[in-house]
Amino acid sequence: MDMASPLSPSHVLMVYDATKDRSEGELQRTVHNVRMRGDILRPGDTLVVLGILHTLQHPMGYHTRAYSENFVTSDRATEKEVSKKVDAYVKMLLQSAEICEIEGISVEVKITAGFPIKQVILQEVTTCNAAWVLLDRLLRRDMRFHTKQIPCKVALIQDGLSVELEKIEAKGDADITEHKYFISLSKPVPVPSSTHSLISAQSSDITDQPVISCTSHSFSISLSGSLDTSDMVRSNFVPSSSNRSVLPAMYTKGEMNYLINSRTLHKQQLFRQRCSEAPILCTTCGARTETYYIKDAMLFKYNEIQQATDDFAKENLLGEGGYGHVYKGKLKDGQLIAAKVRKEESNQGFAEFHSEVYVLSFARHKNIVMLLGYCSREKFNILVYEYICNQSLDWHLFDKTATPLEWHQRYAIAIGTAKGLRFLHEECRGGPIIHRDVRPSNILLTHDFIPMLGDFGLAKWNTSDDPLQTRILGTLGYLAPEYAENGIVSVRTDVYAYGIVLLQLMSGRKVVFDAEGEEKQQSLRQWAEPIIQRLALHELIDPRIGDSYDTYELYRMAKAAYSCVQRSPEMRPSIGEVVRLLEGENDHFRHFRDQFVPHFTK
Repeated sequence: MDMASPLSPSHVLMVYDATKDRSEGELQRTVHNVRMRGDILRPGDTLVVLGILHTLQHPMGYHTRAYSENFVTSDRATEKEVSKKVDAYVKMLLQSAEICEIEGISVEVKITAGFPIKQVILQEVTTCNAAWVLLDRLLRRDMRFHTKQIPCKVALIQDGLSVELEKIEAKGDADITEHKYFISLSKPVPVPSSTHSLISAQSSDITDQPVISCTSHSFSISLSGSLDTSDMVRSNFVPSSSNRSVLPAMYTKGEMNYLINSRTLHKQQLFRQRCSEAPILCTTCGARTETYYIKDAMLFKYNEIQQATDDFAKENLLGEGGYGHVYKGKLKDGQLIAAKVRKEESNQGFAEFHSEVYVLSFARHKNIVMLLGYCSREKFNILVYEYICNQSLDWHLFDKTATPLEWHQRYAIAIGTAKGLRFLHEECRGGPIIHRDVRPSNILLTHDFIPMLGDFGLAKWNTSDDPLQTRILGTLGYLAPEYAENGIVSVRTDVYAYGIVLLQLMSGRKVVFDAEGEEKQQSLRQWAEPIIQRLALHELIDPRIGDSYDTYELYRMAKAAYSCVQRSPEMRPSIGEVVRLLEGENDHFRHFRDQFVPHFTK
């Protein structure tokens, strides 16, 4: 089929599993990342955020698949659920739509109730003649089908909400001779009238009509095939000069250059009004890292930190460890910091201080807490970090006041933490860095639940492939056997500790816990291994999340955890292999395929 030409307005579908809850920050950050790529969205395009409701609640209370044969014309419950989802998505995308409008991009929300998911996606792509389809990570299991069948370019939204290309050719073997019937609802995301005025004024030299106009907020529900939807839904999918939601079908060369230049100018104006130039660290609370672009940690004056923390006020105390106290602070430029102050009586404080400054000066990764600077003055040694806004993984797993983490959050935390370790072990210049203290309290989270590995006081360089022999430091329960018994440390030592963290993410249990019906405490590893061996994986799950987990993801996480906590370091995978396993690339986990075999017992 003929796809849109490079200079014509296109439709870009950003597809989500609408049965899962989404945060406003998650959607906004993903739209931001798509815009910033520069190779997917262009002026005149329409970004369609498509949510697929593949499971519906039956009036009798149970959940059922949204097969087309289950729909009837008077299915008010389904229509109500679809309408509710549309309104929720529109509300979360208001700010993104305002930014996109200034760049000449319109945003639309569409929710479709239907199953199977891949058929829904295929028909929606075909209907609107999409140039791109961006798939949420929860939809990656059908990626082989999508890359072969979908007749447009395909990209995948990663766990960190970045977008990676999967297919760059706009062709496919789509077979759409049979069309399913789905219930769908489409609605443009409105933008403030002031934004319309700005665009209209700036574009008056191009056309007498406004370039972008979303004044009509009406919508309709259609109970029909995707190729025979209502006029309202269809008109939003076909670029046409009669449709006020999109730009004229084609541009002259001068008009296109004008729009591209205007896009850059207005984007800069908007961000000056909304925020500083610093990158967003957390889209939920708006935390930023002002000094993100510094190449090396900077030297702070003592009075700067003293002023930022209100003279190390007690109410700013975030925590206390063997090294010292950690205080929250705010620098003059607005940057939030966490200042780690060495205890005067700490015997190992100076060694840890220099280790952390040296190691973190090389560690710049989105899943590693960034060292902004340090202060060294007589008896005071202070490390200044970016402030991570949403507590530690330990707090979210074990504090009674914390809301239990949902499964998709746990899985994203597992992958993000593994990627941070992969950077340390395999990608950091200067050789592998061994963290030596991987545990939930050293994994900090943003409100978007992006994990960041912190506390590098025990970190070690390993400039060769040989294991090191060193003092035994760290936290009991996370120490690999060869380290705890003989002081031998390697990158596989971190892999062991990471495996314990995976067991905690799945089970919500501490490394040592009180077992039911037994007087003595039980080791998490000893409890979990036989459960994994007999593949009774549902027994691993934290009872607080019940059945709301992905069975396939649970299998992969259990397989990774089981391989990571092997007693012999040679039997453990590299952290890079763990990342590939968790992301579904099973072929890369070849060395451990025979190891994960169930042992059935009577």
